Amino acid sequence: MECLEQLLKVYVISELRCIEGAVKSKTPLMRMFMEQCAIERSNFILDIWHTAIRQEQNIELSELYAWHNQLYGKNYLVVTTGSNINIDLLHRKALEICECMIDMDLPDKLTILLVEHYTKIQGDLLALAHIRALTEN
Repeated sequence: MECLEQLLKVYVISELRCIEGAVKSKTPLMRMFMEQCAIERSNFILDIWHTAIRQEQNIELSELYAWHNQLYGKNYLVVTTGSNINIDLLHRKALEICECMIDMDLPDKLTILLVEHYTKIQGDLLALAHIRALTEN
């Protein structure tokens, strides 16, 4: 599932950009929003792990850690990959990939998860535009 791998990469970069945005934010409202977005991205990545990659209940911590290293890299807190990518662009790319995947013949659980996050991303884009408008004045 190449699309799923691409979506996960976009989400990882988006999560890191949201964390960076929260840290660099000059307003409490934007900081809280970016923190929430980062948490949503992280939760989605874990949901994908449980829904599409490892459906079994008993998962070894070493398996999750190896997958985490594959996605984020060993030194992900100091990674600069994607640090110059606009967060709006990342959201739009995630929407594009989700939309493409929703139209595929996927298991119901995965499709539901994708639709849920597609809706969240649309809401995040609207909220981000509104927060920016509020904080610019």
